[in-house]
Amino acid sequence: MRTLRTWAATAVAAASLTLGLAAAAPASATTTNNACSYWNDSNTQGVYCDELTNGNYFQAYAVCNNGTVVYGVWHSVGSKIWSYAFCTSVGSSRYSGGVITQ
Repeated sequence: MRTLRTWAATAVAAASLTLGLAAAAPASATTTNNACSYWNDSNTQGVYCDELTNGNYFQAYAVCNNGTVVYGVWHSVGSKIWSYAFCTSVGSSRYSGGVITQ
């Protein structure tokens, strides 16, 4: 999982540099020791968290190829509900994505 989160954080940074994004993922998007599962396709970022070390809620985010960052719905840890962020909602496709916790 750490490798996936590290890759996602690197991808967000690369997107910011490559695409000149004004809005990068929030600082809380980089998390450690979480039991989260990730899913994505070319348009969507999904996340589900069973356990967090730094919060009780999670939310998916996606950095879209047009430079927009979109967010999924907040869910409680262990709710057995996935959060999805859809780049199609802003007429784009997914570049990268991850999880935000609080």
